[in-house]
Amino acid sequence: MKTRIITGVALFAAVLVIFFVDSYMLNFAILGFVLYTAFGEAGKLYGLQESSLALVAVIFYLLTPFSNPVFIAILAVLLVVSFLAHFKSENLTPALPFLYPMTPIFLIWMLYSQYGVGYLAWLILTVVACDSGAFFVGKFCGKRAFSETSPNKTWEGVAGGIAVATVFGAGFGWVLTDSFWHSLITAFLVAVFGVWGDLFESYLKRRAGVKDSGTLLPGHGGMLDRVDGYLFGVAAMLWTLSW
Repeated sequence: MKTRIITGVALFAAVLVIFFVDSYMLNFAILGFVLYTAFGEAGKLYGLQESSLALVAVIFYLLTPFSNPVFIAILAVLLVVSFLAHFKSENLTPALPFLYPMTPIFLIWMLYSQYGVGYLAWLILTVVACDSGAFFVGKFCGKRAFSETSPNKTWEGVAGGIAVATVFGAGFGWVLTDSFWHSLITAFLVAVFGVWGDLFESYLKRRAGVKDSGTLLPGHGGMLDRVDGYLFGVAAMLWTLSW
């Protein structure tokens, strides 16, 4: 428990640095580190042994400040599958980590670089509120299992988490967008997709037969364990911001 608390405090301090320093280059470097570690963890969950693929993902990431990150992600996936086809590989698994988690992480950079740190804070606050609400509501009121993929989740906890995230997320977003209904819908969708992001990562871990995606963060598991909800939630947020 002590280790978990220390790691939690360190993560919280890192988040404060991101928001209050708000340095373009520093945040780019931090997200690059997140990409490298999460990519490597995902690769192991997919059953890949080739660690150099994470470096390939980072190389593509270095191109994102110069073009639309979505296009860079698509090009990366197409180039990887083309490379596999060229060598007549019977295994397409190496392309999977370029779809997840690389592409959603590129979307996080897109959110920050195009909308600013306030919107990144909105994403994080909404997902954290959903996780916290789901934990406490599920602990005291949870009865019905949500999914066999994640036995600890309950329908009551999920509903409570989404409700809490929608309230807090809508309030925070209202300040940014000046539109209550837009921020309400955005917060709700981010919360829902955040739940599915967490569930998807649980699915990958269950398939791989592991409890955590890695050991980078003592008491908290791996990097992917900490960012799974954001990876799905960011897609929902960018979609609503495009309206």
